[in-house]
Amino acid sequence: MPITDSKPTSDNPQTQAPQNVQYAAPYPQQFEDDTIDLYELWITLWNKKWLVIAVTVIAALVSVVYALLAPQIYKAEALLLPPSATDVKSINLQGVQGVQGVQGVQGVTSNTAFAAFKNNLSSRSLQKKFIDEYGLMDILAPNRTPETRDIEILEGFSKMMKIEDKGGFSISMESNDPVFAAKLVNDYVGFFDLETVRQLVSDARNSIQEQIVDIEYKIGSKRQMAKQRREDQILRFGEALIIARKLAIKDRVDTNTVVQNNQLNISTSNTPLYYRGFKALDAEIVFLKNRKSDDPFIGGLRDLQEQLTLLRSFKINESGMHSVTVDQAAYPPKNRIKPNRRLIVSLGTVVGLFLGIFLVFFVSFIQKQKEAHSV
Repeated sequence: MPITDSKPTSDNPQTQAPQNVQYAAPYPQQFEDDTIDLYELWITLWNKKWLVIAVTVIAALVSVVYALLAPQIYKAEALLLPPSATDVKSINLQGVQGVQGVQGVQGVTSNTAFAAFKNNLSSRSLQKKFIDEYGLMDILAPNRTPETRDIEILEGFSKMMKIEDKGGFSISMESNDPVFAAKLVNDYVGFFDLETVRQLVSDARNSIQEQIVDIEYKIGSKRQMAKQRREDQILRFGEALIIARKLAIKDRVDTNTVVQNNQLNISTSNTPLYYRGFKALDAEIVFLKNRKSDDPFIGGLRDLQEQLTLLRSFKINESGMHSVTVDQAAYPPKNRIKPNRRLIVSLGTVVGLFLGIFLVFFVSFIQKQKEAHSV
C-alpha cells in the first residue's frame, strides 16, 4: 500500500481546504483599462484645447451679438380693481327697489359691474370694434389677404393683450415700443369701461321700462274691469228698477222687519235690489252712467300709479360712472423684459464649451478609424 506525505487536517477529507490556490483580484484589467482611457481622453482634450477654446469663444461671441441685436421687448401693465359705490350709484336702482310692489328691477353693485367688465373683455365683437377704431389691423395682420379670417386676427390680438386674474386683476401688453404699449393698454381699459357702462345703463333702462310697461298693463286691466263691473251694475239696477216700479216700492224697505200676512218676518238672507225702491235705483243708475272715472273706486290703483310715477321720474346719469377702478395706470417701462442678455451669453458659452469638447472627441474618433483601416 503506497504511503503519501500528505496529512489530513481533519477527520473529514471533504472539509479540507485546497492548498496552493491563487485567487485573482476582481476586474483588475477593467480598472487598468479605464484608467488608461480617461488618461487618453485627458491627453486628447489637452492636445486639442485650442479647438475647444476657439469654439467656446465663437459661441460666446455669437450669443453676445444676438443679445445685442435681438429686439428689445417691454411690458406695460395696468392694475385694476372693482369700482367704488359712487361709481355705480346712479344705476344701483336702490330708490326703485325700495318701493313696495316694484319687482324685477335689477340694480348694479360694484361687484356686478366689475364682473360685467371682465366678461366684456372676452367679447369678440368688442375686440373687433376696438381693433377697427384704433387702426390695429395693419399691426396684427400686415400681410393679410381676403381669405384671412377675423378669428385669426382676434386670436393674435388676444396673445398680444394679456389678461391675468391671479391675486389681482391686470391687463398688460408686450411690445418693442414702451410708449405705444402703455398708451394702448390704457386706451383698452378705457374703451371697455365705457362699453360696459353703456351696457349696464342700457340694461337698467330696459329693466325700468319693462316695469313701466307691466304696471301700465295692470292699471289698464284694472280700469277695464272696473268699467265692466260698472256696466254690469247698471244692468242689475235697471232690472231691479223695473221690479220696484211694478211692486210700487218707492222708498227703501226695512229689510229687518218685513210684515207678511200680519206676521213679523225677520229677513237675514240677501236683500233684493228692488227693496231699495225705484227712487234710489233710478238715482244710482243716473250717477253710474254719468261717472267720468272709475279710478277712485278701484282698489290698489293708487299704489300702482305711485310706482309708475316713480319709475318714470327715475333718471340715470352716465357721467362719472365707471365699471372698473384703475389702481395703477400703465406707464412706459424703462427696463426691458426680453432679451435676458446675461442668460443668453451664459447659455451660449456653455453650449460652445460642450460643442468644442464634442468636436475634439469626434475628430479623434475619425482619426483612429482612419488609422485602423490603414493598418
